Amino acid sequence: MPRPPKRVHAEAKEEQVQADQLPEGSAAEDVEAFTNQAFRNVVGATRAANAFPQGTARALYLSYPGYARVMDDLSQRVVGLIGNVLQAKEIKGDIKKRQLEEQFEMVQECNDILFERITTNLDIKSGLRRNPQQVVEAQVDVMSSSTAGEPSVASPQTQETPKAGSWNRTTGTPQRSMVSARLFTAKNIVRPQTQFKEPVDNSGQTPFVPRLKEKPNSLKPLALLPEYDDAGNIVSYLHPYEFELLKFQPPAQQLQKQKPVLPELMANTELLVVDTVEKLQQALEELRQATQIAIDVEHHSYRTFMGITCLVQMSTRNKDYIFDTLILRDEMHILNLVLTDPKKLKILHGADLDIEWLQRDLSLYIVNMFDTHRAAKALNMARLSLAFLLKNYLDLDVDKSLQLADWRMRPLPQQLVDYARQDTHFLIYVYERMTNDLLQQQAEPGLLGSVYQLSTDVCKKRYNKPHIGPESHMDLVRKTKRSFDNRQLYALRGIFEWRDATARSEDESYGYVLPNHMMLQIAESLPREMQGILACCNPIPPLVRQQLHTLHQIVLKARDQPLVKPILEARSSTQASLPPSTKDFSSKLYCPHDFSHQEETRDDLPTLLKRSSATGKLELPREEDVPKEDQLIATPAMALFDKPAKPTPEEEQRWAHLRKESQTLRMPYKRYLAILPLMEQLKEDQNARERSELLKRRLCPAAPEPEQNIKLEGHTIKQEEDAMYSVPLKEQLKRKHQTNGKTDADQQPTTSKRSRKDENTKPRVKPEPPVKKEPAEVVHQVPGESDDEVVEVPIERQATEPPKPPPAQSKKQQKRKQFQRGFKAKNRGNHPQSSSQHITHPKAEGNFDYKNVDFRQFKGGAQRARGTEIKQNIRGKNRPNNRNNKQFNKLFTFSNVKKDGKK
Repeated sequence: MPRPPKRVHAEAKEEQVQADQLPEGSAAEDVEAFTNQAFRNVVGATRAANAFPQGTARALYLSYPGYARVMDDLSQRVVGLIGNVLQAKEIKGDIKKRQLEEQFEMVQECNDILFERITTNLDIKSGLRRNPQQVVEAQVDVMSSSTAGEPSVASPQTQETPKAGSWNRTTGTPQRSMVSARLFTAKNIVRPQTQFKEPVDNSGQTPFVPRLKEKPNSLKPLALLPEYDDAGNIVSYLHPYEFELLKFQPPAQQLQKQKPVLPELMANTELLVVDTVEKLQQALEELRQATQIAIDVEHHSYRTFMGITCLVQMSTRNKDYIFDTLILRDEMHILNLVLTDPKKLKILHGADLDIEWLQRDLSLYIVNMFDTHRAAKALNMARLSLAFLLKNYLDLDVDKSLQLADWRMRPLPQQLVDYARQDTHFLIYVYERMTNDLLQQQAEPGLLGSVYQLSTDVCKKRYNKPHIGPESHMDLVRKTKRSFDNRQLYALRGIFEWRDATARSEDESYGYVLPNHMMLQIAESLPREMQGILACCNPIPPLVRQQLHTLHQIVLKARDQPLVKPILEARSSTQASLPPSTKDFSSKLYCPHDFSHQEETRDDLPTLLKRSSATGKLELPREEDVPKEDQLIATPAMALFDKPAKPTPEEEQRWAHLRKESQTLRMPYKRYLAILPLMEQLKEDQNARERSELLKRRLCPAAPEPEQNIKLEGHTIKQEEDAMYSVPLKEQLKRKHQTNGKTDADQQPTTSKRSRKDENTKPRVKPEPPVKKEPAEVVHQVPGESDDEVVEVPIERQATEPPKPPPAQSKKQQKRKQFQRGFKAKNRGNHPQSSSQHITHPKAEGNFDYKNVDFRQFKGGAQRARGTEIKQNIRGKNRPNNRNNKQFNKLFTFSNVKKDGKK
């Protein structure tokens, strides 16, 4: 048996000896030599790994216990070394407890981190990348609303701003100037959360715990008191300065009229960038001497789950401070000595989120705050933004083109430093002007105190971690106009939970892991293949590509769910549970129709009043500045409120007719006489429609019949006129029957019976093709007359009068009948009838004697006639096409029926 493992160890030992022979520090001195040596090491490791037996040879070697034990030990050792490397690179998870696919994913992630770091270090060492941070500037064209301002902040605008509705003017007004919004970011920014001393806890099971170690300016000692839910779990902690905020009352000097002092320009004001502990102590001593401090916060939330406070700007009357909170994250809490002092005023604008960010990242709390956003709302200003306040009180047009800058960049570009300073440099002057405006409100003398109370309520806010529940994904569905079935909802919930877990573990935001519109697209499409998931994302997020297999399993599991509900049940606004309202509807500050705080409201519309840049007072417009009446280019094709100067002749005629009609007075009786002809005409039209419908429903068409004389025992009956057929069919049959009955009663009542009986005695001829006859007509033959003389007899369900007994017959006739009956019965019993045989029926005089007929000889008997239908349903048993059977059974098919129902 060969021993390849020994050869492998020998080659590895030789490579190690060659590596040890290299001079110490050669890799640090020469990048090319270090790269070549690393390449040789990788090639040697690859050659050694390929020398192991593979395929069937490996299975053969593993059949030996000694070899299998050595390979197992080496495998465990290699996995342990890889786990140490992953742990050193902060890759979460134990590789020994993972499956094979997960182990490969962890190794791949570690390789990506190592290769990125190696490439960066090699570029820096070789001089290709002298600055590890490359600033990237993207430009987007936006409309500029600036008209004048500080040169260092914004460029002046000399063109006139357009007026509302100025689309149809003689002199075209120029559009607002286009400026480029600068989006500052940088490549290869090191994630600052990886350098924090205390790791960030993104877990949703544990609440946020304040990291405050000491409590300066306290009325009660520091105590972190938890709050529990019904199950006994801690859900949050009380505010450390809640008691101090509850007892706070603004000092008397803050409730008096202020003397505004216009600050110096930023170019003439000192700036201190605090990025070390020594500078932090210096800034603390200087801030303790100030009575008014303006504060602002710069935040980043795209590449982190809960967010990071990157900068804190503070300004006094004479100096500006910028604190680098990424470096001084754990030392910033010493500023509580100033920020929680109730004798020092802190001025912020829109501090709802700033208060929470300061608590979460820096353990900073504020007591005695004045929020200029609340003050602007109390003064009912057109807009509530800081840019509007600076424009209103200082006639400054600040540059807001860097709102989406990445504040994690270090060192900060000069543009971002100037942008951060302008938010606090003029804020103290704005506070003094707004305080005076609030005190001048004679209608509401306590308006300034209410602003302080609202600002204190903002300081009481506590930070809570974001968390999701079982129905959190439904909030996203309700905001959209799409209808999801249960499969799509199942996929959306799975992807939503996967995104939340991934964002917490990777410390990334929801928008970076998977944006909402991409998540909805995947849940709605439910792609069968992995490429379909990637097709729903443009651009493809890195974590989606990395964990594509997990997303694919969620989608496949959703597709396997049975379709229960076709669409999502809509919830009406009355059924939806509304959260408890915290608004004071009785307060005068509650303005439900105030939309000035929204971004859509424009504050750049021109007005006739202008403020002097020197004194700050309003100036009346000059006569030449007042715009003259606008002249139209052309007459508009459609006008909403304008009326024509002169009406047309058609309109004048119509108006005159309407006036005449309104002046004419008609009495009710005159109106009745006027409506009579119309009513008669309506009745005639109704009668005509009824007659036409009756003619359409008539069964027998009104066609003239040929003139002929029908003789019945010496009497000639002429055909009725055509007017008889205008009545219904039932009435026609009734009249015919009455007329024929009277004739038969006068001459011979039993003529019809004899005619039916004698009809069967006539010799048969070759049958003709059957002709469909009307069900109301039956042809009878009268003895002594020719065959051409026929009479129409109606068929009735029941005889109108009982039949009379037959007259007395002679002995000769009786014997003849008996002989014929016996002969007929003998022939029927002995010889079966055929279709070619001819049956002669006895010809009797007078009525037919039903009592002497043996009905048992007829197979099937006779049937009653149903109404006026004539159906030959009785046929011979053996010969259905026998004409003699049909003619013979015809005697009983159309026979009269007695009242008792017996034949």
